[in-house]
Amino acid sequence: MPPFPVRDAEPEQAVPAGRMGYDLDAERLLLHTVQSAEAFEALLTTGTLTTDPDLAEAEFTDAYDWIHRMMAARLPTSGEGALWLWARTRREHLVDSCRRSRGQVLLTCRVPRERVLLSHFDEWHLVLNRALGMPRLPGESEDDAFARWEEAQDVFDARLRAAGLRDAPIRNWTPDLRNEIETSWECILDRANYGPSECWQATVHALNTNDVVEATRIT
Repeated sequence: MPPFPVRDAEPEQAVPAGRMGYDLDAERLLLHTVQSAEAFEALLTTGTLTTDPDLAEAEFTDAYDWIHRMMAARLPTSGEGALWLWARTRREHLVDSCRRSRGQVLLTCRVPRERVLLSHFDEWHLVLNRALGMPRLPGESEDDAFARWEEAQDVFDARLRAAGLRDAPIRNWTPDLRNEIETSWECILDRANYGPSECWQATVHALNTNDVVEATRIT
């Protein structure tokens, strides 16, 4: 018998109506994740859910390696992989995820904040695309911020091409270039760089059954 309620619901009913209730300053963060039926069974059987880093898309090895190192440096927990959850997203986005995940399980969780690494959802794509991180300056327009980023990115790309590394994995770059881009990505971990209504994702090393407040099988 799981220590939390389990129910079945259509995608539109899997996510409660109304405000989501996310609070990124809470002691225990409200998080959502959709997991396979097999992963849910593993959680019930072992009491803990982890992930296999070897299952990550090979195309994004450098990005996942970086986020794993950030977790190792910033969290008190340990582990080789990362479980991905929503820390703040729109209800319609979560419902849409459920529509595409019939047969899977939506987990609603409350996880101590110190075990969670938050990262900006949209800006995470800079990491995936091996692009510089560069948050908007105070008072800077979106167009001006993009122009400033584009100029800096062009200069950085020129340096990569000059070094013959433009198409090489980041792990094979020279230490100065690798350190420069990886340091720039750390801006996506700082909420002070973004507005109050942005979408945030979370990574944790593991989920335990006492982190879960409800499981919903998506029918």
